[in-house]
Amino acid sequence: MPKVIRFSLSEASIDNAIQELDRYIKDLDEKAKKLAEKIAERIAWSASSGFSHAIADDIFTGGERQNGNVSVTVEENGNLFVVLAEGKDAVFIEFGAGVYYNGSAGSSPHPKGSGLGYTIGEYGKGQGKKNVWALPGSTNEDPILTHGTPAAMPMYRGLQDALSVIRDLAKEVFG
Repeated sequence: MPKVIRFSLSEASIDNAIQELDRYIKDLDEKAKKLAEKIAERIAWSASSGFSHAIADDIFTGGERQNGNVSVTVEENGNLFVVLAEGKDAVFIEFGAGVYYNGSAGSSPHPKGSGLGYTIGEYGKGQGKKNVWALPGSTNEDPILTHGTPAAMPMYRGLQDALSVIRDLAKEVFG
């Protein structure tokens, strides 16, 4: 429902209308910031779940399959909210590593992967172009063989999840 501000053509009435308009603008700004925060929190919640359930390394000899070690946080920067995924596995889980799970070398299963320069088989001296490659083992151990990492895309999927509920979030904030 649009905001209606009524006033007469007197100085006091115009001053009151200006004050009411200033309050309305401030209220809209606060609600817009709250909506941005709720969207960021939804992305972070969804992405965090995706990272925690994703495979970081499909190790099949000399070790165990490992789940991701990534933390997802929301940081406020003025009226902006930034969703950060931090951890050694974040990029691999988001974009994938190796052709075994992710398609041909030079491609990307992630809708934004190629445009951002994250293509399969390019990182790590091209080892991901093979179906299986070796990771160094710990001291005096045989190398660990891996198929790589399936592209789980938790950040991208978190954004898609937030977009699917953005109308509900806006109704919650703006009424």
